[in-house]
Amino acid sequence: MTAVEMSRDDWIKIHQALGDSRWDFRTIGGISRQTGLDRDRVRQLLDQHRSEVRRTLSRNDDAIYTLRSRPIKIREVIADIQRFASNSL
Repeated sequence: MTAVEMSRDDWIKIHQALGDSRWDFRTIGGISRQTGLDRDRVRQLLDQHRSEVRRTLSRNDDAIYTLRSRPIKIREVIADIQRFASNSL
C-alpha cells in the first residue's frame, strides 16, 4: 500500500469518526481511540483537511472537532460569543 493510499484510508477513518452521530464534537483522543490511529497522525490529518473540519474549544478550552458539513449547534454559537466576549475585556 502506498503512502497516498494509507493517508486516504486514515482520513476516511477520521472522517467517519467525526461523522459518528453519537457525538456532536470529538477530541483528538476520542478520534484516536475510535480509529486506532496515533494522536499525532490524527492531528496531522485534521490540519491537512481544514476545509472539511470545524474546530472550536470545549468548556475546558480543549480543541474539539466536527465536520463542516454538520449543522452548527446553538450551543456552539453561544460558546463562541462567550469566548469572544471574555477575550475582549
